[in-house]
Amino acid sequence: MTDEKASSAEISFVLVPTQRVGTSSDMKMKPFSIILILFCTLLAQATGWAGDPAPHLLVRDYVSQKILLDLPVRYGDSFTIRYIHSVDISPVFEVFRIEKGTGLVLEETYFRMFGAGMGHWQGHGILTHDGTWTRIQDINDKVGRFILRVGSKGVDHTILFGEQAINLSDIAAGRRVEIFVSGQGD
Repeated sequence: MTDEKASSAEISFVLVPTQRVGTSSDMKMKPFSIILILFCTLLAQATGWAGDPAPHLLVRDYVSQKILLDLPVRYGDSFTIRYIHSVDISPVFEVFRIEKGTGLVLEETYFRMFGAGMGHWQGHGILTHDGTWTRIQDINDKVGRFILRVGSKGVDHTILFGEQAINLSDIAAGRRVEIFVSGQGD
C-alpha cells in the first residue's frame, strides 16, 4: 500500500460516524436529569451558592488593611452609625442602606440639636423636626464607601445593625477606618 492510499484509509476510518442507540431507560433518565440540573441551579442561586457571594459590611483599618468587623448583610438592609456630638453631648444617628452595585447609601441623619456642623445642606434631603428630633430624610447620597476617623471613648462611634451594637471606639479609637460592602470594588 502506498502512503497516499494509507492516508485515505485513515481519513475514511476517522470520518465514519458512529451512533449509539439509546435504550428505554436512557430515554426515561433524560427528563429526570434535566429537572435535577434545573433544581440544583435554582437552589444554588437562591442560597447564594452561585453567582454573587452574599454581601458583608466590612470595617477595615485604613493603614494596616486589617478587617476589624465583618457582618453578613443583605442588599436592602440598613444600619446606623451612632455617635455622641462633642459640642452638645447628644447622640447623632446616620442611617445607611446597603445597595447592590453602589455599596452604601446615606438615607437619613437625625439628632436632637443643631450643634456645630449639624446643619442642613439645601437640596440634600427633607428637613423635619418633631419637637425632639431634627431629621434630614430622603438624602439618598450614594457614598459607596467612606473613611471614618473613629472617636475616643465618650464619642462612642457605634454601628447598630439589627439587635447588634458594635462600638468602634472600643476597637479602633483614634484610627481611620474604611466602611464598605464586600463585592463593591474592594
